[in-house]
Amino acid sequence: MTSISNSGGALPKLFGRDDELNCLDGLIASAGSGRGVSVLIEGETGIGKTALLGAVAERCEGAGFRVLRGASEELEQRIPFQVVRGCLNAATGPAHEVDSCRWLHRGISTRDREFGVAEGIQRLLADHCDDGPVALLLDDLQWADASSLSVLHRIHRGAIGQLPLLMCMTVQTTRPASGPAGSLHGIEGAVTRRLALPPLAEDDVVAMTADLIGASPGPALKERISAAAGNPLFVTEFVGALAMQGDLRIADGVADLSGAPGERASLPVSVNETILRQVDLLAHQTRDVVEVSAVMGPRVHLADLATVLGTPVMKVWQLVREAVDMGLLIEAGDRLTFRHNLVRQALLETMPRSVRIALLRQAGQALATADAPPEQVAKYLLMADVSLGAQALDWLARAAHTLTARAPADAVDLLERALTEVHCEDPRFETFSLELIRVLLHNRRGAGRAEQVARAAQATVGEPATQLTLSRLLAWSVFRQGDYERALAEATKALESSPADARLHAFVSQCQFVLGRLPEAERAAQRAVSAGGNGASHVTVYGLTALALLRLCEMRSREALELSDQAVQLLGRRTIENDLPMAPHFTRGLALMDIDRCAEAENAFAQGLSDCEDGAGTFLTAFHLGRARLFFTLGRWDDALAEVGAGLEAVDHLRLEAALHHQAALIAVHRGNLEDAVSRGAYQVDSHGCARMHAYTQHWTQAMIKEAQGDSEAALVMLFDAWENGVTESGPRALHHLGPDAARLAAETGDVRRLQKLCQALADYGGNDGTANSRAIELLGTGLLQQDAEMLLESAESFGASGRRLYEAYARERAAIALAEVERMDEARKALNAALVSYDQLGAVWDARRAERQLAGAGLRLRRRARSGPLTGWDALTETENVVVKHVAAGCSNPEIASRLFLSPRTVQFHLASIFTKLSIGSRVELAVSASRRAGPCAPGVGEPAIAS
Repeated sequence: MTSISNSGGALPKLFGRDDELNCLDGLIASAGSGRGVSVLIEGETGIGKTALLGAVAERCEGAGFRVLRGASEELEQRIPFQVVRGCLNAATGPAHEVDSCRWLHRGISTRDREFGVAEGIQRLLADHCDDGPVALLLDDLQWADASSLSVLHRIHRGAIGQLPLLMCMTVQTTRPASGPAGSLHGIEGAVTRRLALPPLAEDDVVAMTADLIGASPGPALKERISAAAGNPLFVTEFVGALAMQGDLRIADGVADLSGAPGERASLPVSVNETILRQVDLLAHQTRDVVEVSAVMGPRVHLADLATVLGTPVMKVWQLVREAVDMGLLIEAGDRLTFRHNLVRQALLETMPRSVRIALLRQAGQALATADAPPEQVAKYLLMADVSLGAQALDWLARAAHTLTARAPADAVDLLERALTEVHCEDPRFETFSLELIRVLLHNRRGAGRAEQVARAAQATVGEPATQLTLSRLLAWSVFRQGDYERALAEATKALESSPADARLHAFVSQCQFVLGRLPEAERAAQRAVSAGGNGASHVTVYGLTALALLRLCEMRSREALELSDQAVQLLGRRTIENDLPMAPHFTRGLALMDIDRCAEAENAFAQGLSDCEDGAGTFLTAFHLGRARLFFTLGRWDDALAEVGAGLEAVDHLRLEAALHHQAALIAVHRGNLEDAVSRGAYQVDSHGCARMHAYTQHWTQAMIKEAQGDSEAALVMLFDAWENGVTESGPRALHHLGPDAARLAAETGDVRRLQKLCQALADYGGNDGTANSRAIELLGTGLLQQDAEMLLESAESFGASGRRLYEAYARERAAIALAEVERMDEARKALNAALVSYDQLGAVWDARRAERQLAGAGLRLRRRARSGPLTGWDALTETENVVVKHVAAGCSNPEIASRLFLSPRTVQFHLASIFTKLSIGSRVELAVSASRRAGPCAPGVGEPAIAS
C-alpha cells in the first residue's frame, strides 16, 4: 500500500502562496524597521491559513523577532481573555506576566479588565520591543472571546505604527453565527493589510500531490483530486484516502490510480468519510480516548485527559500515541490538538448526544475534584446542560468568588442555575445570591436583575450582617439603574435597622447630591463622618470626600482641600469599594487647582491616575478630565488634548465622554477650528449621576461656538443660563469657570444689567478663598463695568500670577480697548501687544482676530509678523512633547516615560501621535533617529511675537 508523507507537528510545506509570502515578507521587514503593521489572513476551512501563519512565525524567528502566539477555541468563547492568555503564556519573564495577568482574576467589571489587560499587554509589548521586534500571531480569530477582541483592538490602536510590532491574525471567511461580529469587524477595518487566500491553482495542486506521494500524479489521479477544488486540506485527505485504500500505484516515478476504471474504489463522498475511515484503523481503546478528547475540545491537556479518564498519564500517552503517529492528533506544547477541527467534528457527529452530555458532566466533575481552574470546570458543566447535582453545587459554593472574576458570564449562568436547585434555607443559597448580585453589578445592564436577586434574598436570609450587605447591594443596584429617588429610599429604609452604618450615610449623601439637594447631602455626609468614628476609621473617607465635593461646589476650596487631605490620609493604600466609589485625590486636585496650587493639583491627579492603573478604575476618566481642564486653564492646550484622547480611550464609568469632548471643543474654538468645535460640542452631557456636575461645560462650549459664528448676544444668554439655570449644585464652580467669558461678552454686547449681576456674584464668591485667580476674575468684571484700564491691567497681572494665560490676554485686550477709548494710544498698543503675544503663544487664532477687529476701530494699526506658532516641524512641539522625544531617543518605553513624567501610558501614546503628525514620521525608530540627528536640545518655539503699531 502506498503511503503518504506525514509531517506530524512539523511545519507543512506551502504551495501556491508565493505572492502572499512576498507580501508578508514586506510587512515583516516594515515591523522589523520600527514601523508596526497588522495583517489579517482570511480564507475557507482547510485553505491553509494556519500553515501560512506558521510560515510567518518561522520567518519572524529567523529575522530575530520575539514570537508570541495564541489561538482561539470554539468551546472557550465565553471565557474572557482566552486568546490573550495564550499570548501571555508564550512570553518569557514571570514578572511581565504578573503585570498583565493580575487584571485577569480581579472582581471588577469586564470592561475594566479589558482596559487593564490591554494596558498590561501594551507594557509587555513595549518592554519586549525595547529588546527587538515582536510578532503577535493569532489563529482562528472567528472563535475569539469578545474580551480578547476588545483588548486586541486597543493594542492595535495603541501600538501599531509606534512599536516594531507585527500583528498577524487568521479568520475563516464563513463566520460562526454566535461569534462577536462587531468586535471582529472593528479589527478587520483597522488592519494594515488583508490577505484573502484563494483556492490553489491546478499546477499547485499537482505539485502538492507529488510532494505527498513522492511521485508525479498521473492523469487519472489528477482528475480525481480535482474534486478537492484547490483546497489543500481536502487534497491531503483525498490523497490519504486513496493511499489507505490501496488505490495508488507508482511506476517510473508516476503515481496513478490502480486497476481499470470500473474496478477502482470510490473516492469518499466527503472529508468526514475520509477521516472516519482513518479512525476505524485505530485500536478500540485508542479510539475511545480520541473520542473523549473530541468532546473536551480542539486542544486538550494530557493531564486533564488523564484526570477525566481516571487513568495514569503515561497509560493515556501510550493510547493516544497511535493517533499521533497516524496524524489525527498533534503534539502542541503541553497539549494535544487535532490535526484540524474537521477531524474533531467528524468524531462528534458519530456520537449520540446523550453520550456527549454524560462525558461533559464527567469531565466537569472530575476536574472539579482535581481543583482545576474554575473557568475550565464551568465550561464543561454548562455544556452538559443538565442539573448540577450535589457535588457540583458544593464545588460552586467554594469556587464562585474566583469564577465571577475569571469568567463572569459563565458564573452568572451557573449561579442562576444553582439558585433553582437549592432551597432558600440551604447555607449555599446566601453564597450564591451574594456572588450573583455582585457579578451582575459589574455590568450596568445587569443592575435590574441584581435588584431582583437582592429582593428575593432579603425575603429569605435572616442573618443581620447579611441583611445589611444585601441592603447596600440593593440600593446600589437601583442607583446603577439611574433611579436615584428609589435608591435613596432603599438606603433610608436600610438605615432604620442600621442607623450607624457610615457607608449607607455616605450613599445617601451621594444620592442627595446627584438629586441637587445640597443641604440634605451635607447632613448625610456629616452623619457618615460621625458614624465612621470621627476620623478613626477608613470608612470615614466616604463622608469626608462627600463633604469635600460639597465645599468645592460652594467655592470653599480651602476647606475642601483640608477634608480631602484627611480622606487621603485615612484611605492610605486601601481600595475604594466598587459599590460606593469615591475619589479623594480628585476632589483634592480640584481644590488645589482652585487655590492656584496648580503643580500640586497636577500631582494629585497623577496620583489618582496611578491608583486607577492599579485597579480602582471608576474615576479614571475623571482624572483625565481634571488634568485636561487644568492644562486648558494653564494654556498647555496640546497637553490638554492628549489627556482628552486618553480619557476617551478609558472605561467611562462616570459618563464623562461629553465633558471630555467639550474641553477639546473649547480649544478648537480658540484655535479657529470651528468645524471640529461644532462636532465635539454636539455631544450631550448625561443627565445622570456625576456627569451632571459638568453640564455647564456643554453650555459654555455652545456659547463659544455661537460667538465664533457671530452671535455674541446669544452666547451671553447661554452662559448666564448655564450659571443661573444649569446644574444648581455646580453653580458657584460653574461661575468660576464661566466668569471671564461671561464678563467679556457682557462688556462687548453692552449688557450692563447682566454685567452688574455678574460682578456682584463674583464679589460674593471671590471672597471665599482669596486666591489670585478669584481676585483676577472679580477685578475683570469690575474693571469692565467701570471701564477702568488700571483695574483691568491689575486683573491681567493676577491672572498671570495664577498661570491663567488666556484670561490674562482677555484682560489686556479689554484694557487696550479702555485705554484707546481715552486716547492713551501708546499704553493701548503696549497692552494689545502683550495680549497678542499670549494669543500667538497659545495658538488662539480666533481670539487674536477678535482683538485685531475690535482694536482696529479704535485707531490702532496692526503690523503682524506672526499670528501663531508653527503647526508642523520641530518648533511646533510643546514642552511636554519635547521631553517625550528626549525619552524616546534615550530608549524609554511608553510606560517608562509615563512613570518619569507622572502621566498615564495612554497620555504618552497621544503625545507620540501628535509628535508623529507634526514631524511627518511614522515610528518611534524614525523619531529616535531624527532626534539624534538634531544638534542641541529640542527647544520649543512659538514663532516671532506680534507687534502692533
